[in-house]
Amino acid sequence: MSKGQIANKPNIIYILGDDHRADYLGCMGHPIVRTPNLDRLAEEGILFTQAFCTSPACTPSRTGHYTGQWERKHGVNFNSNSSLMPEAWENSFPMRLKDEGYYLGWVGKNHVPVGKGGYQSGYLESVFDYWYGNHGHSEFYVKETRAGAVYNNAASDTQIEVFEEGVLNFLSHQQSFVENGAHPLPIRPVDQPFCLCITFNLPHDFGTETMQLRPSDDDLYRDAYRDQINDMPLPTSYRSYDESVHDPKLPHYLYSNRRIVQYDYVKLPRYLKERQVRTCQVVSGMDGMIGRLRAELKHLGLSENTIIIFSTDHGLHHGEHGLGGKCFLYEEDLHIPLIIYDPRLQQVEGKHTCEQFVLVPDLAPTVLDLAGVDIPDSMQGRSLLPLIQGNETTWRDDFFAEQLLDIQDYPRSECVRGKEWKYIRYFARTVDETYFTLDGTFGTHENYNESLKSTLIDELPIYEELYFLPEDPCEQSNLAENPNYKNTLDSMRARILTLGKEALGDSDVPLTIPLEKRYERE
Repeated sequence: MSKGQIANKPNIIYILGDDHRADYLGCMGHPIVRTPNLDRLAEEGILFTQAFCTSPACTPSRTGHYTGQWERKHGVNFNSNSSLMPEAWENSFPMRLKDEGYYLGWVGKNHVPVGKGGYQSGYLESVFDYWYGNHGHSEFYVKETRAGAVYNNAASDTQIEVFEEGVLNFLSHQQSFVENGAHPLPIRPVDQPFCLCITFNLPHDFGTETMQLRPSDDDLYRDAYRDQINDMPLPTSYRSYDESVHDPKLPHYLYSNRRIVQYDYVKLPRYLKERQVRTCQVVSGMDGMIGRLRAELKHLGLSENTIIIFSTDHGLHHGEHGLGGKCFLYEEDLHIPLIIYDPRLQQVEGKHTCEQFVLVPDLAPTVLDLAGVDIPDSMQGRSLLPLIQGNETTWRDDFFAEQLLDIQDYPRSECVRGKEWKYIRYFARTVDETYFTLDGTFGTHENYNESLKSTLIDELPIYEELYFLPEDPCEQSNLAENPNYKNTLDSMRARILTLGKEALGDSDVPLTIPLEKRYERE
């Protein structure tokens, strides 16, 4: 490819939040949170109102973001005891862009293990041209975490502002910032297109629970929204801890309701409302950073050729059904925010929202398609370019999602989500049902890999749910045992096998490497 062809390629900025509920944006209808910059981005680009993840846990979903694959295909989770082979990562969208002459940058949290040894491999640091990030979680005061030394050259202390300094330095070299860095930070070549991945650990509880209202914090993180704490909306299906214990959403043999302590804030409304305030604060913080990023792009003359994508890994329960955290297949877990802004397409007439089902695995092929780069056969998602351009196209009416994390007492499950019906099925655990374990059912890399196939061949579910979403959007009335819906149930049982086998693909085993030790919690 010639220098002229490279120079005409669009820049890509790919921004991910963490545990960011779909409804926590102004443009998605939240009654309180203020996100003017993201709202503007949605108005000038495309807001996908029906965007979903296909694995509601951090590592498998993030791996899907970059590889364009379902977990059945890529084979990485917190309980898989594995990391991606470099050969698998080489077909991720950042690496395909690098092959086409792009300069790669990373700022923030990484939760995708790649290479022998996973996070300790040093592989991602070696393939990204600019690395200003950490593996695993990032606290709100990010420099104070065990992996926070990389950020000690930042003048700020709070996560969003520290990451912002790294982003602004990527765009425009700041000598003092570089001189004080923990490792060399190169100068971005101005004659190359770039792909910059920005990854927050917010509003994940690892960030919001560590907020301390320090005098040095911006007023946003101390005072904002506190005058509206009593107005924070409880979800329609909210249930207190006492209610859920006496009448649980799921049978005890599937889920004991002994959530990890970081999600105890959902037990009572007053605790939840405090966390909702913090969520609004950090979402507004990310929004402000995106506004300043766009201003810098304009200042540098990059705004007319820089695509911005904003999304997250998965949603989060705020006490719906008495549940905290994620790792279920209810709407709160699967539904995610998604905005795609391409300034080159501003003149295309049509709506600025899309209501089609779009999925995390769709995003990697979309990035490549927008950049004019060939999409590898390994990617299972579909490019969203026809939807972005407003073209008539045949699209999916349903999709397959999976929850294969069985540590932390979560049940393995799979679902088909259609426009009207949702079917969820659950599989047996082999650990003591009364024991809250971080070890899970599988124990070994080989056993996990076997489970990717077993539920689609001969492993039978032990519990099922069926919901008619037009009349029951909060998934409160399970129709699976109602004989009036037997035909629908049978149809969904057949459909889940079809879609699940498509997600599995034709590979014998995933392109993964077994690890010697487990990862930290989700």
